[in-house]
Amino acid sequence: MTALDLSLDDSQTLQAIGILADVLDGVDGPGGLDTVLVSKALRQVIATKSQPAFEFASRAFNTLDPSVRRQVASNADVAARHAVELRARVGGFLSTAPKKPVPQGPVVTQQPNLITALNLRSRRRSTP
Repeated sequence: MTALDLSLDDSQTLQAIGILADVLDGVDGPGGLDTVLVSKALRQVIATKSQPAFEFASRAFNTLDPSVRRQVASNADVAARHAVELRARVGGFLSTAPKKPVPQGPVVTQQPNLITALNLRSRRRSTP
């Protein structure tokens, strides 16, 4: 995929750029400052959806050490797979119908205390 094929209006593209920026933020060791600067450039792309910002971030990424670029790409691939798996799990969770609450009557103990009495009183007032 080339920069011309990329749509900065596509949410999946922006999510991928965000994942790459997050991975860059986590790079330790030599070149760490450079990776933070590239991460900031990528976050600017997300914020502006600007092609010139993307081109700047791309050039900045290409200035990183090749071994750092390979490691970042590998880590970003793993992070993206985890994001997809999480989205699938959460999506399945969110698409399930919520269980209907089981109506419960007031709980009365042998000798109601003040809290129980207040709860019973407030329930009676809220019931139309």
